Amino acid sequence: MFFPIYDHNPVDRKPIVTYAIIGTNLAVWIFGQGARMVVGLYERSLCHFSLISGDLLGQIPSGTWIAMGGMYCPLDGQPKFYTLITHMFLHGGWLHIIGNMWYLWIFGDNIENALGRVRFLIFYLICGLAAAAAQIATDFNSVIPMVGASGAISGVLGAYILLHPRSRIKVLIFFFMIIEVPAVIVLGFYFALQVLNGLYGMDDGIAYWAHIGGFVAGLALVKLMKKKEQKFVLRH
Repeated sequence: MFFPIYDHNPVDRKPIVTYAIIGTNLAVWIFGQGARMVVGLYERSLCHFSLISGDLLGQIPSGTWIAMGGMYCPLDGQPKFYTLITHMFLHGGWLHIIGNMWYLWIFGDNIENALGRVRFLIFYLICGLAAAAAQIATDFNSVIPMVGASGAISGVLGAYILLHPRSRIKVLIFFFMIIEVPAVIVLGFYFALQVLNGLYGMDDGIAYWAHIGGFVAGLALVKLMKKKEQKFVLRH
């Protein structure tokens, strides 16, 4: 099992948007969801801001109640399109948010550097939307709340493998050995694992198709949105 801990791929400007996204996710987790330590706050965050396919697509009758942890949430049958964005900033636990933010910290700066700050933010959100669409397509009637930044971050990984396939990544293997391998191996293994689990894996509560959709979106978008290389003309 590969777990990346560092990449040897410097950037020439501070990744302010990457930092801002990480900060926003942490702020929402701590203050908006109470880090699952404030009674009822986490459940209410899921009730109002998670993405529920069946509710979004109007497949669930008004007045339906679904379980959200220790409480029940009423669905009014009205599509909540804002949840396509808000669900990207919610998480289900400390390991969930730490893992997601760790990947974004390692790989996000290089993609922000390649795209520019504004384009990177747009890219990130589009990848998150593509990830949501891919997961929704697997079950239009689902009442399971979907949360997490991993779909959008998978788009960042897809962009990274295309732009920096040979970059050396320090990875922890099986929790006891650290080695360096090319990004194409680390991220290729990640994508293959998502596909295998999406096709044949058990129902473990992980939105594998969101990861797949985000990764593919990142591959497709990065070259279109990448900053054009500057050309300098020498005059004498």
